[in-house]
Amino acid sequence: MNLRWNRSMQLKHLVGTSLLLACAGANGATIFSDNFEADVPIFNQTSFVGGWTVTNGTVDVVQNFVFPGKVVDLDGSTGDAGVFTKSLALTAGSIYTASFALAGSQRGSTETVSVDFGTASADVTLASGDPFGVRSLSFTPAASGNFALSFANAGGDNVGVLLDNVSIDVSPIPEPETYALMLAGLAGVGGMVRWRRRG
Repeated sequence: MNLRWNRSMQLKHLVGTSLLLACAGANGATIFSDNFEADVPIFNQTSFVGGWTVTNGTVDVVQNFVFPGKVVDLDGSTGDAGVFTKSLALTAGSIYTASFALAGSQRGSTETVSVDFGTASADVTLASGDPFGVRSLSFTPAASGNFALSFANAGGDNVGVLLDNVSIDVSPIPEPETYALMLAGLAGVGGMVRWRRRG
């Protein structure tokens, strides 16, 4: 009985260790982040330290508006909201997750922003007084190449959704060693079940 318990515990330990190592190998990493603190607060900003581009209109970088720090007002001061875009080189098959904080305009209007990441998209509508909340959007490219994360505020009334703390994380494709560890763990579970049936 004691021998059976020891073997059972050894197998459970082997399985647990194998699965833990497999999961550890699949952890993601941040490949891009920007909180806009390095940018100059200015209306109709066109140059960003983080490599963003603005097309088809304008955005503003504002500071001490309602929230501490610098944020991007996604509807600039020209009456024509711009498309705020960051382009990145992504690898086929990896899962990329864009996280970003959005808040209402804080100036009396309900606003909607369209978020696109590769082929994934979402629309977010915020009331004027909504505080910052973190949202995310995931995308897995079928082929390697350059893909865009973009934010487009609807309308053009010089009042837009506020954007802050953008980051993109990647969960890499598991390496062959990871699969080997997972298979070893599963084989251990199968062996434990067969051993128990015989005992």
